Amino acid sequence: MAERLNAAASKVVSRRVGTGVRIPLSPQMYQVYVLKSRVDNYHYIGHTKDISSRLIQHNYGKVRSTKAHKPYSVIYTEDYSTKSKAQQREYYLKRGEGNIWLRNYLKELEL
Repeated sequence: MAERLNAAASKVVSRRVGTGVRIPLSPQMYQVYVLKSRVDNYHYIGHTKDISSRLIQHNYGKVRSTKAHKPYSVIYTEDYSTKSKAQQREYYLKRGEGNIWLRNYLKELEL
């Protein structure tokens, strides 16, 4: 299990934990992000090329799956050089072992 996590983490260009929004240095970077609702304990995992405008879409209710739990804060991001790598990581974090890892990681940080 640790080897698979380390392999996935080695592909990460950079990562940010906290409530701040991280803007990628390269306009070609894709970000996997985790949002936390400010009104309940709802978390959302997604990927995007422009985290700032995507957060605005979530907070204005433009995304059906997050509309009921707005507003949101970005609590975790990972940067990737390609869309396919970001999609793979998003899929991993949404399911099974990756989701368990993410929840434990956020719990350790009290996010």
